[in-house]
Amino acid sequence: MQLKKIIEFIVFSNVWISLGAIGVVLSTYFFIESDVNFLVIMLVFFSTLFGYSLQNISKREIHNHRSNQILWCQLNKKLIKWIVFFSFLISVFLSFYIMNIYLIILSIPFFGLVFFYRNAFSNKIQIRNIPFFKILIISLCWTWTCCALPQLVSSGIFNWNITFIIFIYVFAITIPFDIRDITIDKKKIYTIPQFTGSKVAFIISQLSILFLSFFAFYHSNYLLCFFMIMTNIALFPSLKIKSEFYYLFVLDGLLVIFPIFVL
Repeated sequence: MQLKKIIEFIVFSNVWISLGAIGVVLSTYFFIESDVNFLVIMLVFFSTLFGYSLQNISKREIHNHRSNQILWCQLNKKLIKWIVFFSFLISVFLSFYIMNIYLIILSIPFFGLVFFYRNAFSNKIQIRNIPFFKILIISLCWTWTCCALPQLVSSGIFNWNITFIIFIYVFAITIPFDIRDITIDKKKIYTIPQFTGSKVAFIISQLSILFLSFFAFYHSNYLLCFFMIMTNIALFPSLKIKSEFYYLFVLDGLLVIFPIFVL
């Protein structure tokens, strides 16, 4: 029982997905063969923790395949607010400490996307409710925070290959989450599965990862190619499985182990 509570805390408090963000940063550093900047690692961890925890403050309906997570958030709302507060402070401090003014200015739009992702920009507009914009926001924010920004802070080298890989990869593994939420989203959010249906959306996700497999193989990165094939296999249950831990632990966990296959 104690172990279950620890796992629930790690997964539902967004520590796990934040570790996944670290995995993407490390993958970027390993790919471009750059020294790891641990201050950037900390910034990415706490900014991811802030962004995801912020979404859990707002009131949400309880659904069968997300009931444990939502109930946990409701029971630990005070803890989540403290996580949001401290992760925001640490993120701001680290941003001003390690980033120049130009990078801070470039990062502001991404902060705005995160802040207004679930909070209404006006009485009528909620950014993630714009058709197909939800997955684009997630892919862009992950690519900027975990791939582009670390490169710009740590070195003068900017590698478009790894940036392209991260964007497509995040895009592909986000689609199963939209397939899972298709019955919830149809009331207010227009996603790819809403437009194409679950099976076609699943095929788009598979083809995206398959494309990255060929891309890695073409560049003789066989370990990364193997990881993409492994990801495709891990995505197969997403058409039927609705378990919270499959999505929040297994699929998000792919990001955690990502750097092992870029070494």
